[in-house]
This record gives sequence, C-alpha cells and structure tokens, in this order.
Amino acid sequence: MQTIQTLRETEAMHKILGEVEIATIIKKIKGQKLKQVERNYLYRSIRPKLIASAILCEQRILEKINKPKKKITRDIILWNLAKYGYELITPKRINKKKKISIEELIANILIQYPEARLIESIPILIIKNSINQYVLLEAAIKYDLRNKIGYLLETAFIITERLKIKNTFFYLNDLLQYLKNTKTKESAFLGIGADDKEYIEFLQKNSPKRIKEWNLLGRFFDNDFIENAKIYLK
Repeated sequence: MQTIQTLRETEAMHKILGEVEIATIIKKIKGQKLKQVERNYLYRSIRPKLIASAILCEQRILEKINKPKKKITRDIILWNLAKYGYELITPKRINKKKKISIEELIANILIQYPEARLIESIPILIIKNSINQYVLLEAAIKYDLRNKIGYLLETAFIITERLKIKNTFFYLNDLLQYLKNTKTKESAFLGIGADDKEYIEFLQKNSPKRIKEWNLLGRFFDNDFIENAKIYLK
C-alpha cells in the first residue's frame, strides 16, 4: 500500500512523527487492534499532528514560505525562454537580461508566472535542453511543485512518442517515476488559480483525465501540447 510505504520511507514524515507513532498509524490503517497505550498515542499525539498538517496543506503554507525571495521579472523569463529555444512573440524588444538556470526558469514560471502559454513551453524546454534532474527534483520538493513538474515531464515524453522524435532525455525517466510515486494528494491549479467556486467545480468536472491523475486542475490538453510542439520542434 502506497500510504504505508510513504509513512515508512519519507524522511520528512520521520521528522514529524516518531517510530512508535508511525507504527501505530500503520496498525490503525491495517485495521489491527490497538493497545491502550497506542490508543493514547493516537488521540493525544498523532491526531493533533495530522490535523495541523492538514491545515498547513490546505492553506498551502509550504508554497508560501518557499517562494523565491528575489523576484524574477517577466522580461527575464521571456529573455531566458528565447535563450533556451522557446522564443515568444512579444510587443516589445527585450534587451539582454540575467541568465538563469533552466531548472530555475521552470520553477519560476510555475510559481510566479503560471500563464498558459508559458506553461506550454516547459515540455519543449525539457526536450530541447539538458536538465539537471537533481536540481529539478530539489525545486519540485522545495517549492511544492512535484505534481506540476511530474505532469509536464510526462507530457514531454508523450510529445516525443506522438511526434516520433528521438528522445534525448530518457535519463529523466527515473525522476518521472519518482514524482509519480511521491505525488502529493492535495489538488492544485495548473495555471492561474481562481477563487470562483463555480469555476473550481467546473474544473473538477472537466479537467482532462491525465491532469486529474496528478491531482491537478486545469484546461490543458495533450493535443494542444502536440500542436505547440510541432511549431517549436521543427
């Protein structure tokens, strides 16, 4: 069971819960009878910690405290996109800007500028450039982006398969599998979020299946990624 594996093997889990607490949770999940001392652990220690963790997740506290301190401007994003092989048509000429790593570029698009046309660039960036999987993984964990990066990395694999393009980033397959196995449970917007209840309900019903599998909400379709790739992967 994935939940039990997560409890046993996730380092962050062991920083919150002690070994006895984890063992008690596993027994409870398996439906095994708890001793009185274990029931005491469950109600006095474990439940309050899990409730607090649920509140932190709901309020997206980790994402808020992990936002980059120094703002990367939109012009920096656009200039770097062009440098990494994804030049967008813009109404003004953008002068030379500070170059940032491709991993930082991907993270900043998802955190600060989650516009559809910028998000659509990420699979192309992965296909056209060399990616440091450890740096990308660090960003995915630090900024709570593992589901989004996992989905877009999977999209890159789909693009190369559909368009029969030589896959030069097969070394990222292990990263993709890890992100699949450790994806977070809470739902998040892929793209610009919304506070409108009706729109959220619409996305919950109408987001594509593959996005939902990554616990994401958004109107991104495989065919749109494919058509976009035909332009930038000529």
